[in-house]
Amino acid sequence: MDKSVLKIAGIFAIVLGILACFTLIGAIIGIPMIIGGYKIKNISALPDEEIEKQKDTILIWTIVLLFICQLSGILCLVYYLSMGNYSSSSNSSNSKTNDSKYDDLEKLDKLYKDKVITKEEFEAEKKRILNQ
Repeated sequence: MDKSVLKIAGIFAIVLGILACFTLIGAIIGIPMIIGGYKIKNISALPDEEIEKQKDTILIWTIVLLFICQLSGILCLVYYLSMGNYSSSSNSSNSKTNDSKYDDLEKLDKLYKDKVITKEEFEAEKKRILNQ
């Protein structure tokens, strides 16, 4: 997902935090909004690999912002959930590859047990499948 969503959420939280700080009671909510907005905005400037490492920080500030600045919290939540989709899709492709290897090994074993291939052919093909 586009990192600009995080940047918008951060800027929005900073602006609302500043506005809330005009009153003493509003400062209780405004200061955490400014801090959270600043952190989220800075995370949006990081490369994708660093953002992946900051996933827990994004989640924590998302939860905080959901309570004190709903729009920013929702934007962060959308970004956070989209991050999970990208990583889980790569994991599912790995599991499909492993399932495919397992299926190929089962078929190979059946051919060997039915004496369609020799022991040497079985071992060579098994090694090739496992090294894919």
